[in-house]
Amino acid sequence: MREDILKAVAQPPQVLWAPMVPAIINLGIQFPFMFMGIGIADVNPLYFIICILMSHIALVVAGIKEPHLSTMMQAYGQTYRQTSNLYNVVGSKFAP
Repeated sequence: MREDILKAVAQPPQVLWAPMVPAIINLGIQFPFMFMGIGIADVNPLYFIICILMSHIALVVAGIKEPHLSTMMQAYGQTYRQTSNLYNVVGSKFAP
């Protein structure tokens, strides 16, 4: 096997030691709120920066426990579809 493939599987992408997808989602949500809070309510940006750092530290801890958190989130988004049952059964079965 090629070394690139093994490296990609063994070391998922990270942003400042946190899994990439949750870190980007975190920053994508918190930065607009920070700028709106500064612009509209004249809130001190230090509060937002502390909140961003605390949530990033929580993502780093979650990334240490499960390094493939980004891949799990992407796979969950693709498999969370409602399926129709082929046969009459109680509950839902994963069948197209």
